[in-house]
Amino acid sequence: MTVKTRNHRSASRKAESMQPVTEIVTTTHPRSGLRTSYRVTVSAVERAEVISESGVAVGLAARLTIQDGPGRRPVTIMASRLIGEGDWYTDAMTERGGRVHRSRGFGNRQGSPRRLMSDVADMLTICAYDARLIEQGEPGQPLKLTKVRAKRKKAAAQA
Repeated sequence: MTVKTRNHRSASRKAESMQPVTEIVTTTHPRSGLRTSYRVTVSAVERAEVISESGVAVGLAARLTIQDGPGRRPVTIMASRLIGEGDWYTDAMTERGGRVHRSRGFGNRQGSPRRLMSDVADMLTICAYDARLIEQGEPGQPLKLTKVRAKRKKAAAQA
């Protein structure tokens, strides 16, 4: 059984309704020196929590689209970064039309988890900072989410 929860606070609402961010990211392969450019569109970065048989996973979930050329099919990626992790990981990867390259649940790190390219991961981290979702998220450093403040006065008034 998997239960997904979303925390609806002002920063989360901002992240859920964020305008898509599009950038051209150029990477260089470390061994061959081959340079490749990608068009990356981040459509959502939000706080997420999933309770499953393997435990509780709390962190950030992101949805982005990568296209490596004008005539190429875009690939949609669902990525996550859990509290305490130093990198973003790919949870699911699909092409337009339904072809599935990879499919795992949020925060599933069993088997062989795949890290996201560092340039794309930096873009996701910047989006999370802009949405005020994280306190610390530099590459290689453990992720720290911002604290959630309960609105007790409004809850008491509604009860």
